[in-house]
Amino acid sequence: MLKNKLFMAFLASLSMVFFSSSSVVRAEKAQQEDFFSQPIQELTGKAGNVPVYSHIYGANFMTEQERCTYLLKLDGMKTKEESDAFQIKHREEIDMRRKEAGG
Repeated sequence: MLKNKLFMAFLASLSMVFFSSSSVVRAEKAQQEDFFSQPIQELTGKAGNVPVYSHIYGANFMTEQERCTYLLKLDGMKTKEESDAFQIKHREEIDMRRKEAGG
């Protein structure tokens, strides 16, 4: 009798964990879909008065599309070496743009 009660309690708690975690996954997926359906300007725009892209080197020399592409590429890097090489190349390109603009 005690084994049956313990087993039923175990099944009940297991089903609660399963169903609550699946609803969390669905909510996260819906949130991601909402996020990626936003226009680029909202993804790389401002949070209050602070530009979301303020951490990108030379962001003011890039278009909205370039900032978004930069962030997506950087996020997709698998290794630190790959990421470092990408950022070095980016800095060189931005430095050239800055020189061309007279800065």
